[in-house]
Amino acid sequence: MNKSSRIILSLIIFLNVSNHAFAQQMTLTGAIVLDRTEVMSYSIIYQTGSNNTLTGYSVSDRNGSEETKARISGTYNPKTKVLEFEEHFIESTRSKTPVEEFCLMKVTGAFENKAGQSVYTGKFTSKSSDPLVICAKGTILMMTEEKIEQLSSKAAKALEKLPLPDSVRNKDIDTAAWVRNVVEVTPGSVKTLKLHNDQIQIDLVDDRFQDGDKITILKNNERIVSGLEITNKVKSFRFNIGKDENEVTYTFIAEDEGSIALTTLKAFFRNGHEHTLIMAGMNKGQSVKVVFRR
Repeated sequence: MNKSSRIILSLIIFLNVSNHAFAQQMTLTGAIVLDRTEVMSYSIIYQTGSNNTLTGYSVSDRNGSEETKARISGTYNPKTKVLEFEEHFIESTRSKTPVEEFCLMKVTGAFENKAGQSVYTGKFTSKSSDPLVICAKGTILMMTEEKIEQLSSKAAKALEKLPLPDSVRNKDIDTAAWVRNVVEVTPGSVKTLKLHNDQIQIDLVDDRFQDGDKITILKNNERIVSGLEITNKVKSFRFNIGKDENEVTYTFIAEDEGSIALTTLKAFFRNGHEHTLIMAGMNKGQSVKVVFRR
């Protein structure tokens, strides 16, 4: 082989390797927070081109009853680490919602270093082709699937070391089977419930996306637990109420918002035959109160 042939062959190999690198498929997995309270799993699978454009698709509620795949395109700036993309149309869905009523997202975010991990955080707006549909806005967090697994492993190990009072138990419970009277409350608000009998059980869970939310719980201004991380393992507190107690107040304080903005509280109260799910989205330092009265 002469010198010219070797140069041409080397150039062809270089171009093939370069094209493969530019076309490398990336997967980011995480969650979106809709209107401060509702959390949904979300992923994007995409390829980047030589001009920093990206094409691919998004998957929301992966493996769920509302799983939906949408075509996306966007750009990535390697200097600023800003990644922007937009959903254009629905490719497939398990949802029974008519396709024309879907809200398609427009996302702006950037990769940041958090606790030694590269995390994509951003904000999104959404719109529908149907002018009568009101679409949500919110925040988004995603990481590579490898980083998600690493963080979940670390969270599980940290949870094992967390000191909890004897009244707390971790359980595997199918939260979808709960009988729910769902009440959404705003930060700083007080929700009053009727005390039906002398025992109250509180189940806490993050049944969507485990991102490191932590709360402190008070009972009548007495600290029950501090810095409790909410995970997909249900933590149950059971309290016996004295016959002479006509009122008991539980306060939930957001200590850490985790990786996604807002601490999302899901507290399921069981009192006699009355079952109530309290939901709230709080910034760090904010709180909600639940008062039981006879």
